Amino acid sequence: MDPLDWIPFGRGVRVLERHVSGLFAVEKPEGILAHPNPGEVAEKGEVLIGGNYSMEEEAFHVRDGVGGIRRVYLLNRLDSPTSGVLLLCLDAGVATYVRDLFAKSQVSKKYLALVRGRGLRTPRGTWQDQLVKSRGPGNSVRSAAAESGGVTAVTLYQWERAAAATVPLSLVNLEPRTGRTHQLRVQTAQHGHPILGDRTYGDFEFNKAVGSARGFKRLFLHAYRTEVSFPWQGETVKFSATAPMPAEFEEALGEDAGGGGKPDKPKTGPGGRQISPRLRIRL
Repeated sequence: MDPLDWIPFGRGVRVLERHVSGLFAVEKPEGILAHPNPGEVAEKGEVLIGGNYSMEEEAFHVRDGVGGIRRVYLLNRLDSPTSGVLLLCLDAGVATYVRDLFAKSQVSKKYLALVRGRGLRTPRGTWQDQLVKSRGPGNSVRSAAAESGGVTAVTLYQWERAAAATVPLSLVNLEPRTGRTHQLRVQTAQHGHPILGDRTYGDFEFNKAVGSARGFKRLFLHAYRTEVSFPWQGETVKFSATAPMPAEFEEALGEDAGGGGKPDKPKTGPGGRQISPRLRIRL
């Protein structure tokens, strides 16, 4: 029997990795809430885990199948439209420690995104911006780049490959070094490459022409790998989990990604081929 069988995961949620300390990783599909929103009723299966959720404890209260109720601690979050790796834990002490690492930006998080444009002016580099938060429709939280007065957001980026034919689309690898609200979505848009399917910070016409016109409705942002190290029973645990790039990403890129012939197979990780020094960038 799977030791996590008693947890009522939502639609399409699957366990990726687990550790005897109680830490485990799951893959969240796009459209699934990481936790219920206060005051709102979500449909069955549309939340990461079914059951009561405590905002104060940041934990789901779940019946364990043997007459008790256990806490399943949520350690990080992804927006509902974003898919990928989430960390959870059954041990309160480990949960507190790893949450603190997230707060201090000491957890490695890597994302894949499909963005507007067949190339970036600089194929790899660092974005550093000042972001400010505000309230949007329905009292929702929004972020925006500012000249001054905000908090610093830092993201490493790397261009991976362009879409087939002349589709104005590229696959990029993003590694946030800070954890600001909607950081990746705001920074990609700020630097001229909004994420395909982003209805808040993206390009409406781009989404319509490249996304919905071709049958794609999702936000093309995916948290594909998370790595964390923490002490446990006198040793250092190095925990990592990978969620492969969703099929919709390859479908959107097309079979002829990057130029004539089939797309190159990735040499390392799910992000695509390495950048060639002979690469010709087209904006």
